Amino acid sequence: MGSTNKILLAVEASEASMKAVAYVAEIVRGREAIHICLFHALPPIPPRLLEFGGTEDPQKEQALRTELKSAQTEWIEKAKDAVQPWITRAWAIFQDHGVPHSQISTHFSHTIHKLDIVREILNAAKQCDCGTVVVGRHRLPFVQDLFHHHTGEGLVEQAHELSVWVVG
Repeated sequence: MGSTNKILLAVEASEASMKAVAYVAEIVRGREAIHICLFHALPPIPPRLLEFGGTEDPQKEQALRTELKSAQTEWIEKAKDAVQPWITRAWAIFQDHGVPHSQISTHFSHTIHKLDIVREILNAAKQCDCGTVVVGRHRLPFVQDLFHHHTGEGLVEQAHELSVWVVG
């Protein structure tokens, strides 16, 4: 079971996410024993960056491996840069609510496989020792909403020993 004073807040490039940030900021305002972990799941690394054809020459093999690792690192940094304005906005919302920077951290996941966002969020909550997970809920037109499985629903179904807040 995670710590009851640590909250994992999933942040993505959306207004629903920022609504969740503002909600949590309002709830934790003035509480010193709370820590917020802003979490973002990066998209999967493209297949072209996962492996190379290889070679029988050990020196060339090492050079290719180093080149591939460098390309992966560059891709991850660009993916982080793409979401950074939203992370910065989240930090600003907390600051506006008087939550000190010392109570906030940022955590990214970067998988090489097809992204399963619910699993990624639950893994991050465990890694960060969080007892509460918060996600925003996107508003969809009625017909689309009937057939769309929301991340929040998946978290509620799969989260054991965690509190899940779905902010809509």
